[in-house]
Amino acid sequence: MTAEPVPVTPSQSRTIVRDSLDHLAQLVQPGGRFIYSHEAGDITKVNEGYNLLRHCGTLWFMARAVNETAGAPTPEVLGAMRRATGFLGRKLEPTPWAAPDRPSLALVGKGLVKLGGLGLGLLALSELRKVSALQDFAPASMPLGLEETATRMRRYALDEIEGDDFRHKRDFATGEVHSFRSDYYTGEAIFGLLMTGEATEDLARVTVSLMRRGYGFAQQSHWMAYAACEAVERGVVPEALGSAYLTGLMEAILKDPMYRYRRQSTPIACRSEALTRVLMLARTRPGLLSGDILAQVRAHAAENLILQLDWYKDGQFWKGDDARSVQIDYIQHNATAFLQWALLEEA
Repeated sequence: MTAEPVPVTPSQSRTIVRDSLDHLAQLVQPGGRFIYSHEAGDITKVNEGYNLLRHCGTLWFMARAVNETAGAPTPEVLGAMRRATGFLGRKLEPTPWAAPDRPSLALVGKGLVKLGGLGLGLLALSELRKVSALQDFAPASMPLGLEETATRMRRYALDEIEGDDFRHKRDFATGEVHSFRSDYYTGEAIFGLLMTGEATEDLARVTVSLMRRGYGFAQQSHWMAYAACEAVERGVVPEALGSAYLTGLMEAILKDPMYRYRRQSTPIACRSEALTRVLMLARTRPGLLSGDILAQVRAHAAENLILQLDWYKDGQFWKGDDARSVQIDYIQHNATAFLQWALLEEA
């Protein structure tokens, strides 16, 4: 008879978060760019490539880990965050086609502006400005300061609202809108905007419309879980809509766990993020979701976290059974799930 897996404890979760944060700090190079991908256990075996969106998402996790766990960050971690923030700042450029009375900043990578990058960049700034040791930090690449930089990035993202959704991708030099659509950019943008300022009338309208039509269910979107939870907490959407939407999103994950059978860490971790974020919301909104759904969500999250440990060691999460490559976003998503589990279990 096979023994039942041992549940992940808060203490174990916090150790994973701390070790993941320390490992990411080691990956930030002098110019602020991460070693984006390496083989598990050997950061000298580097895999080529870079992704600006994942740079921003990883920096967001690092700042959250500092803000939401006890203990002062090490000088190595703070130095790494400063360098990575400087790199982010160097990718921001004034939008050439913006109206003179609405100056905005675009996050530019390879001549393109991607809405998801703005959203994740805003998330990074939303947490960086809370880090007490960085209160007076003003990288040369952000001469406007963190607050005004965020304001101008928000302006760009808000101006991309079109009808009941957003434009996702533009050519920076010309402003030409590309037809490309991502399954995740909209959730990233809404979440980033809600974390850095008040919801405008247009943002509230779009958020309500998307949630009413179940946007994100098919993708089991963790970014829409974050966005919807934030929208409920801030009163941007009615609680009845929040209840219906989050119940539907949780059921989409619970009833179709095929993602587990890919035997890869990050698809599981992203669902764990969604599940644990909803459990965190349930603490402050009792009755929003049924007790039966919440019990299933907690059990499913606990099972997921145990699975994620199959591809973890020493602050590193690798792809899965088929590859031992470690990317910064694998660490970000997995360690964020453990961070949220620790916060839940210790509450």
